[in-house]
Amino acid sequence: MSNRGEGSLGAILTLVALAAIGGFMYWLNLQSERIEGERAAAAAAEVELLRDLDAGDLLSDPAGAVGRRTVLDSVRVHAGLGQGAFAIALTETTAYPVLMESDPIQRMRMANITLYGGDIVYVSGQIFSFNDSIGSAWVTAGAVNEAMADQIPLSPTFLYADSVIVR
Repeated sequence: MSNRGEGSLGAILTLVALAAIGGFMYWLNLQSERIEGERAAAAAAEVELLRDLDAGDLLSDPAGAVGRRTVLDSVRVHAGLGQGAFAIALTETTAYPVLMESDPIQRMRMANITLYGGDIVYVSGQIFSFNDSIGSAWVTAGAVNEAMADQIPLSPTFLYADSVIVR
C-alpha cells in the first residue's frame, strides 16, 4: 500500500476544519451581538419602569401609567374637592384627580390645613384606573363633598396619594 495521497488529504481536512472553526466563531460573534442588544434593551426598559413618573408622563400616556409611581413637586391645586380628594392642574386647562390615603388626610387635619385652588403642593403616590363609578364611590365614602362631585376631572386614571405637602 502506498501513503502518497494521505499528505494532501490531511492538508485538505485541515483547511476544512479551520474554515469550519472560523465559520463557527463568526456565527458566535453574530449571536453575541444580538444577545447584547437584547440585554441593553431589557436594561433600558427596567430603568424606565423604576423611574418615577412626572406630569408630562401623565399628560402623554395616562393609561400607560397605571400601576406606576409618580412624584409631582410644586404642582398647583386646581380645586379642593373635599377632605380626601382634590384636583391638580397638570396644565392651565387640564385638571387631574387625586385621592388621598388616610395618612395625608390625618396629617392635614392635625395641622388644620385645607386645600384650595391655587395652593402649591408636593404630591406622590400610585396611579390607578378611574371611571364614573369610582368617582361616585369617592362621594359615597365622603372623600368628595356632594356639591363638588361634578368638579371631579374626567380622566382615565387618578393618583392615589400617600404623601401630600402644601408648599
